[in-house]
Amino acid sequence: MRRRTLVVAGVAGGSAALGIGAALWRARKRAASVDAEGPIDLWALSFVRVDGSPLSMAALRGHPLLLNFWATWCVPCAIEMPLLDSFARSVSSRGWNVLALAIDSAEPVRGFLAKRSLTLPIALAGAQGLDLSRSLGNTIGALPFTVAFATSGAAARRKLGPVDRSLLDSWTAFVQ
Repeated sequence: MRRRTLVVAGVAGGSAALGIGAALWRARKRAASVDAEGPIDLWALSFVRVDGSPLSMAALRGHPLLLNFWATWCVPCAIEMPLLDSFARSVSSRGWNVLALAIDSAEPVRGFLAKRSLTLPIALAGAQGLDLSRSLGNTIGALPFTVAFATSGAAARRKLGPVDRSLLDSWTAFVQ
């Protein structure tokens, strides 16, 4: 009986190690493919706002920028949207821009916004947004993902997962 338990435990442990190894290998492979292609030039990109108007990222360069990647189906993303909206209102007078890039199509985003009173700028990025987030350091492609850019245009801070107000406030003190 003891031998049988050891064999089962060994097989289970080996399977778990293989699964973890495969996941790490895939994440490393994805990161390497982004590196091989070179980083995506954020400032050369354009997106479409929810209302259909164009948004050129070049227009946001030269000011600190908080860029958040989110999706309507992402529960932590939906929870943090009011915080990002409040943050956007509080830092706009200090020259900060805040942009939420939806990894979604227009209809789900419009439906999401119809149920909330958010004023922060939101643009549609679709699948291109996941590639962009990976090139900015989100090697596993998870959401939400937030990046703070300095006035120079360089990425200064990154956070995978939900942000909180104290983190955002610390970024505004550091990023200029």
